[in-house]
Amino acid sequence: MSASAHRDVLAGFVVSEVLNRDPLSKSLTLLGTFSGDRQGPAIVLLTRRPFAAEDAQRTVSGVTCREKQFENDIYSKYTAALQLEHSLINVDLTCPATERHISKARAQRFVMVRETPTDYAEVTLPYIRSIPTARLGWVRNILNKSAEAERLLVEDADPTVGFVLHPDLKWDQTDVETLYCLAICHSTQIQSLRDLTAEHLPLLRNIRDKGCKALQDKYGVSKESLRIFVHYQPSYYHFHVHFQHACMPGAPGTTVGKAHLLDDVIDNIATFGSNFYLRCTLTFAIGTSDPLWEHFRGRTPLRDSGV
Repeated sequence: MSASAHRDVLAGFVVSEVLNRDPLSKSLTLLGTFSGDRQGPAIVLLTRRPFAAEDAQRTVSGVTCREKQFENDIYSKYTAALQLEHSLINVDLTCPATERHISKARAQRFVMVRETPTDYAEVTLPYIRSIPTARLGWVRNILNKSAEAERLLVEDADPTVGFVLHPDLKWDQTDVETLYCLAICHSTQIQSLRDLTAEHLPLLRNIRDKGCKALQDKYGVSKESLRIFVHYQPSYYHFHVHFQHACMPGAPGTTVGKAHLLDDVIDNIATFGSNFYLRCTLTFAIGTSDPLWEHFRGRTPLRDSGV
């Protein structure tokens, strides 16, 4: 894609709805459409990029204070503007966006669900099986290298214990302390945490060990500086593992009711039995606009997470 094409990627985009505004992540999620040949709704996520430490002097020299918000003794606060080159943002585009994409992006209330093994068998598993396989097309593209091959950090091609490791799209690869990478396994037989048994321990250890080595070699980030976890419920049902720098406070996807540390998963299976995750009750947070919640509604008491 040419430089001019990059610059024009949002040309003709007309906003129809603000789906979400997150003051913590400094992000804005918009729903709209493009004029011209692009068909269907589009989601645009705008996120402020972190400051670069090596450009600290140039950055502060480019600050123009516009308004004093307050002053009290030694403390004061101002509204200011940055020079253009120091105010870059990340733009994530989903087009055409499905109703599921839109629902997931829209600000929503969250509730807590305690999923028993029976709930999993009678509610969650049928829901997973009802999801069209086409939704995992982008995962297959990564695994067969027809997309994002240039982003590949490491691959083990073994069909049983193999995986690929890529930088997550949420990480702009400019600051290692905001590192976020994703390992996707080659096996298509594991959909979620519930499927993991003792036979998958070699896969889990392989992802952990080779993933940590790759991130140490590439970015100089040690294993002790990594938070490695899986999600339940995951955002898509093809098993994957998240690698995130431990210095990221309040990092997305790391809250109780969502993240399960990989070392704890390995230890639970090794200590409490091969089918531990099929036998246990799991509590998770879920948005009230998530289709899975519709299947649980009325089956389990509502536990509001306060989000």
